[in-house]
Amino acid sequence: MSLSSTFLWRKLREVKILRQHRKVAGICEAFIAHWKSCPPEIALTPKKDLGTERVIWQYWAQGYDAVPPVVGECLASVDRFAGDWTVIRLSDANLDEYLDLPDFVREKRSSYSVAHFADLLRLMLLQVYGGVWLDATVQLTAPIPEAYAACDFFVFRRDPAEPGRKYWRSTYAYYFGWAPGFQVNMLNSIIFSRRGGKTVSDLCSLMLCWWKEHQDMPDYFFFQILFDVYGAPADMPLVSDTLPHYLQQSINDPSFPLMPRAEIPERIPMHKRTYK
Repeated sequence: MSLSSTFLWRKLREVKILRQHRKVAGICEAFIAHWKSCPPEIALTPKKDLGTERVIWQYWAQGYDAVPPVVGECLASVDRFAGDWTVIRLSDANLDEYLDLPDFVREKRSSYSVAHFADLLRLMLLQVYGGVWLDATVQLTAPIPEAYAACDFFVFRRDPAEPGRKYWRSTYAYYFGWAPGFQVNMLNSIIFSRRGGKTVSDLCSLMLCWWKEHQDMPDYFFFQILFDVYGAPADMPLVSDTLPHYLQQSINDPSFPLMPRAEIPERIPMHKRTYK
């Protein structure tokens, strides 16, 4: 493929992505307006008294007896660096010990992907208990930063001033983008939240309302686009969501140009890995 045809193909792909984002963002805008006009009363109550424990929440639907090697490595790293955090690992076998899923969620689980159920689950757990959600594919190379834990709500987000944006766009254009109208702008694999905080409570209510009224999601990145339309808390620090991807990308790309692999753990202690 020539340089000109590659450029054209990438531009056409970007147009397609931005068109989809506009469509889903429009759905989210209308849905948030609907939700604000008649917010649903869907009660969630804790089933465990965790007191003042700081909890790391993780979920692997099938259980942990035979996880992929990368997942096992990530879980071991969380145990190694958890410090005074309590690690609670959920699967479909023990989920009921911590949450009573609303009936409509149970009824519709088969209509949604495991990833979309996990999107809802992390919001419910953080709304009810607080703590930090770490995907089972998040690796720690140092203790959890207290600056993030002190926030009422924190996620890694897209930095408009990201110096490496040209590189990141070339890695996964459906996730990394900086064009006006690109609305997948946060990483939901790592979420810190205070129990019952406004942001997590609103997002949880929105997601539950969506599940109650719909049979599926309009996009794989619905959570991210919904968050982008809802808006980040004004006091949440902006930390680039490229940073948790440095380690995995340096593994995928031996010529990774942004930082030597040995220096990555010094820059960021939380890493989004993949087993696929």
